[in-house]
Amino acid sequence: MASVATAEGHEMASVVIAEAPGMPSVAAAELREMAKKLDRKASEDEDEESGRQTRRKRFLDPESTFGKKSLVYQLKHGSLKERAESLDLQEPVRPAPRRPDNDFSRPPRTAPMDSRRSRQEEDDSSLGKTEFKGRGRGMMPMTIHYTTAASQFLYGRSVVKAALEQARRKLYKLYIYGGENRKDSKDNAIMTALARRQGVPIQIVPTAEQRLMDKMSMGRPHNGFVLETSPLPQLPVQSLGRLEESPTKLGFQVQLDHQTKEEEAINGTDTFIPRSTDVTPKPFVLLLNEILDPGNLGALLRTASYLGVDAVGITNRNSSTLTPVVLKSAAGAAEEVSIFTVDSPVEFIEDSKKAGWKTYAAVAPPDRKLVKRHTDKFVSTDAIEKSSPLEHDPCILVLGNEGHGLPKPLKVAADYELSVPRFVQGSSVDSLNVSVAAGLLCHAFVKGPTAEPVVPIGAQSRKDEGAVPSEPQTDKGETMF
Repeated sequence: MASVATAEGHEMASVVIAEAPGMPSVAAAELREMAKKLDRKASEDEDEESGRQTRRKRFLDPESTFGKKSLVYQLKHGSLKERAESLDLQEPVRPAPRRPDNDFSRPPRTAPMDSRRSRQEEDDSSLGKTEFKGRGRGMMPMTIHYTTAASQFLYGRSVVKAALEQARRKLYKLYIYGGENRKDSKDNAIMTALARRQGVPIQIVPTAEQRLMDKMSMGRPHNGFVLETSPLPQLPVQSLGRLEESPTKLGFQVQLDHQTKEEEAINGTDTFIPRSTDVTPKPFVLLLNEILDPGNLGALLRTASYLGVDAVGITNRNSSTLTPVVLKSAAGAAEEVSIFTVDSPVEFIEDSKKAGWKTYAAVAPPDRKLVKRHTDKFVSTDAIEKSSPLEHDPCILVLGNEGHGLPKPLKVAADYELSVPRFVQGSSVDSLNVSVAAGLLCHAFVKGPTAEPVVPIGAQSRKDEGAVPSEPQTDKGETMF
């Protein structure tokens, strides 16, 4: 073991440490620290006996003048205290406490408010920076009551009317604006009659509560009609199947993809899609691949309904969904056309071709060299109008993304690549909007036959080269692309 001993000398004590062999370093360090403390204590005791004091003791000693020389002592108790009090010193500037955001904690205004608005307030209001001033008396809260968690609010006269007429979804409540500035119109009577026929509750919204309808329509024009409904059914389809052409059952079968129980409650499980019209001899279906813009998607649905398309497929990935903005842009067409979703468009086309469907991929006008190399692949709207392929086979028209069009695997999987002829070669515009192109292409399919078979572009070009015109021809632009 280690031992600690003190040996007294004439002037100061010393500490001697005896460490045992093999002692741990930690224990030895503790013994050395203890020795320092004992040595310090012995030194202080010796100083006290001899009359000497440390600076700390002398500073804190009230009888000593050593501490009274400091500025702190002089400002609090000495001569500097009276001198500082005689000076007219200002209070230090302190930050003002933060004022609460609510209006109720603000002090009352003492000065009258100027009737003229400041320039800053006018600029803020023009930029839409409106400050919430609290809810006034009698004003209902901005709370929308949903019948179900999946409820949607349709707005606009045409959209609401189509949803009430077709009744393809669950209808929960119809909101009709009934303010003093709105007269009873024919539309109100029609909407009310349709809602009562479907057993839909009707709520007349007064002027004071109009902002609730504005919130339901997300600030967009609702024309005084808002309808709460369930989502529109969209069957998940793997491929299109055989046709049903009996007088009592006109349409086609589909192969369904997997869906959850919640999706089954909305979409159903029926594998038959009926034809809403008989404009064409065979079914005509659109497949929209990665259409991102809601306005374009709504316009495409509107075009499909107007030209008698039987069904529209929308790819799940990178596509706009059927939001209220899309339904408003479609002007009620989404309620009339059968809509389904596709997870894998390439497999969808390949499996549908096995069931006898012809597929056409909408592309930009190709180069003449490419046409000569693949003469049987490319066709134009002129060839479609002449042959009318819907007279013989059901057809699928595939439309691509607004920016990059259709991917190469989809073009390869399709039977034909179809384009709209371009007549002005020097223009900076090299393409059409997808909804405009869809209108031209769909019109070529439904226009009707001209008693001529489908002629590929390359063969038609060779035929035109060998033909002798019977009369002088004027420059009518490029007839192919």
